[in-house]
Amino acid sequence: MLGIDICLKYNKMKQNSFLSIRNLQQYEELDKINSIWYAIMKMEPALLNLLLEDDIDYEDIGKQEFIEKLRYRFNNYKTMGDSELILDLDYCKGCNCNRPVAKFIGNNSGKHFALYFDIENEEVIDIYHCNWYGDFDFLDIF
Repeated sequence: MLGIDICLKYNKMKQNSFLSIRNLQQYEELDKINSIWYAIMKMEPALLNLLLEDDIDYEDIGKQEFIEKLRYRFNNYKTMGDSELILDLDYCKGCNCNRPVAKFIGNNSGKHFALYFDIENEEVIDIYHCNWYGDFDFLDIF
């Protein structure tokens, strides 16, 4: 069930690829990536601390700093009235060249951010923010 089979093979990308907490709660058991997504969608840093591996240098800043960075982001979303984040899949337009990214969208604010999950042999080996995704085009920077 790797990332609900990475959202059913990216759900043919952009054909209603949204996942809510309710969607994930219908499964009796979640694999590691779905559990991580669930913790992010619930905006629960304590759960992330249990799920993320201690020996992985997430985003080249380490597990604890990575979680603190997300905690800060979660607090901003809660301030905007969001009670959960909705997961959508998108494509990286930058360094990960059209690979899928997990875009998390505030259920009230509509604000979003994206994380790239580096997966090898069905294991998460890194997670980092992606700032160049979605409708953003290279020409938009000029």
